[in-house]
Amino acid sequence: MNEHTTSDQIVEQYLSDLRDALQSLSPNSAREFVAEIEQHIAEGRATLEPGDEVGLRNLLERIGSPVALASELQETEPSRSISTMDRATPWLIMLGGFAFGFGWLVGLYGLWSSRRWRIWDKLLGTFVWPGGLLGTLYLFGASASSTACSGFQGAGQTTPTMTCVHHGNLLVLPRALQFLAAFVMVAAPFFTSFRLGSVLSRGYDDASNNRGIRLARRGPSMSTNMRLVWVIAGIVVLIFFIFVLTLH
Repeated sequence: MNEHTTSDQIVEQYLSDLRDALQSLSPNSAREFVAEIEQHIAEGRATLEPGDEVGLRNLLERIGSPVALASELQETEPSRSISTMDRATPWLIMLGGFAFGFGWLVGLYGLWSSRRWRIWDKLLGTFVWPGGLLGTLYLFGASASSTACSGFQGAGQTTPTMTCVHHGNLLVLPRALQFLAAFVMVAAPFFTSFRLGSVLSRGYDDASNNRGIRLARRGPSMSTNMRLVWVIAGIVVLIFFIFVLTLH
């Protein structure tokens, strides 16, 4: 039982190395190629004794190293590099509104013209929120409460009659709900930008891929740095909005 488990681990490690070597190829080609190699390994193992690690390693050596197999496939497949426009799109969706709205429109064009994102992520980037952080400022301003007062002094009155009209509905909420509403308005564009960036760096988990083949580059250090930037910027903007709320 232990020897069989060890053999399975050898195969899993080989296939994992192969998936990593195929990251620059299109997902469909990589998936089909890994499935073909996996089937070839299974057919070869059927002729071996259970737990025959030496025979298994010889089989994998005859098939070829993951790097060599990937190199052969890359000769017939175009590289799956990420364009500059795709890299800029999550940032333009979040911050492009401050460039007189033109930057956000450019990001929107990059989002819908790219094949990196699926339809629900494109809808998310379009409607949460339109204009990105600029749209958040607009929502905040439209929801904030303001009071306008006017006075009228009639004949015989020594003091004017004051009439005040309240506009907006955010500050009529309880304090906890005010903070929650401000957090949602601020966090939404950051979440949208982070979601688009995450898909760009990691790709999608294909539900039809029952082998769990990972086809996209994860780039952990880059992803961590980007996440840290988004978190810090989100906290700063949230603190600003809370400070503005306390002034009313």
